[in-house]
Amino acid sequence: MVQSKIEQLNALILEKYKTRVLFSSSAMQDYKSFATGKRNDILRLILKQAEKGALLKPEGNGNRCEGQLHQFGKIKSKSLNLRIIYRPSKEDDGIVEMGIIAIGPRDDSRIYKMAIERLSELD
Repeated sequence: MVQSKIEQLNALILEKYKTRVLFSSSAMQDYKSFATGKRNDILRLILKQAEKGALLKPEGNGNRCEGQLHQFGKIKSKSLNLRIIYRPSKEDDGIVEMGIIAIGPRDDSRIYKMAIERLSELD
């Protein structure tokens, strides 16, 4: 069920916005740890970012993280108390990939520390 929701999201944003979403194994575990309603909210946030432009500013509309994560974007939602950390990359075929590495609460800098620990997963 979880995978089908993500596949549906990918099909929609790939067709409409030329963007593909990939979850690292840890980010998938983060995603699965939330209740169904919150999962839907997470997918909506990702869809909204793809619609606005997943690449980091000035090429896109993504907000850049700082420090070790300077090549990563962040999606924040105050109302949902969530942060999503992703790495955007533009492929040769023009498709933008959003590599999600961490999903968690807006709790000081905890999500950023998690993301830094997970950098090795991406290589």
